[in-house]
Amino acid sequence: MSEQQGFKRINFFRGFLTTEKDWNDAERYHIDKRTLHNRMLHAPGVVGGIGGDLKVTARARGDLSVEVQAGYAIDGAGHDLQLADATIKNIDPGEFRLPQTIYVVLRYFEELTDFIAYKENLEYKGHRRVLETCKIELSQTEPDVGREIELARIYLEKGATRIRDARDPADPRANEIDLRFVPRGSAGSHASRMREAPFSR
Repeated sequence: MSEQQGFKRINFFRGFLTTEKDWNDAERYHIDKRTLHNRMLHAPGVVGGIGGDLKVTARARGDLSVEVQAGYAIDGAGHDLQLADATIKNIDPGEFRLPQTIYVVLRYFEELTDFIAYKENLEYKGHRRVLETCKIELSQTEPDVGREIELARIYLEKGATRIRDARDPADPRANEIDLRFVPRGSAGSHASRMREAPFSR
């Protein structure tokens, strides 16, 4: 018979000798429950009304860089993606075979931090924290909402020297920022709702 399915929560009791595995399992429980909540009750995408809605705009300098405003999104795996400050992303045309569509995406990222090693016993060492963050990246493949959130796409021509905001947002041209395919997430439930009151007759 297969092992019972569900979420195992750590249960402390008098005399319980904990190990690093117990503490990591306790953290994993809360992470898994949070991402489950996000997947089941929120639609993936950029959540409106927070910061600058992660909007991508051209810079006044007139170069091959864009500015991404602060904001919040949820990816299809249920990860929280929070960009606290506006960020500049430069596009190096030498990294791409132009002309082609370049996607500006936001991806969840974890980084081990706060490393410590004890001089008394070097066997005891490790990172004391895990930073949950996100990164703005450039992609050559169409984004997968399960791994990343599209913030914009730009069809960049060979020899282009400037990226512009779209003159017509409904019909962006080459070297203009296209925001038509940005997934819009929701902070409310996307589960089916009953159309009638549960006790109506």
